[in-house]
Amino acid sequence: MAMKIRNSFQMCAYIVVVAGTVLVYNPDHSNGAQYLVGGENYKWSIPLTNDFYTNWSSSHSFVVGDTLLFDYDPELHNLFQVSGREFKACTADQPFSVYTGPANVLLMEEGVFYYVCTILNYCSLGQKLMVAVEERRPSPPPAASPGSPAPAASVLLLN
Repeated sequence: MAMKIRNSFQMCAYIVVVAGTVLVYNPDHSNGAQYLVGGENYKWSIPLTNDFYTNWSSSHSFVVGDTLLFDYDPELHNLFQVSGREFKACTADQPFSVYTGPANVLLMEEGVFYYVCTILNYCSLGQKLMVAVEERRPSPPPAASPGSPAPAASVLLLN
């Protein structure tokens, strides 16, 4: 199986904290939200509880175009994208991708994706993340107020 090795990139971004959730706006990736995995006070590392990343992931709704930022020291941790089977077994014998840290992971399609750290027994201690990604749904057009004129259609011609 082919393995992709991905390099992280420096980002110029704005960090916004809303109700305990860190959203990172990056003008270069304005198609979706960016999420700092684990939140503002937590890097990709061994969590205090085994279900920390499960709870973090389930408290968010991820859509195609969003980005996950895994912030970690590559001398102490790593990041592999693996199958569901390998996620459950905390192995990475045939990873889909290997990232260098810190890593930005663009969620490019809908589905369930699995990430683990393969250093020592860190995965079995809870350093693993499952992310469910949904297709981006277009926003409904704003409802016109009663009695207001319908908006005029406009056409943009590009040369």
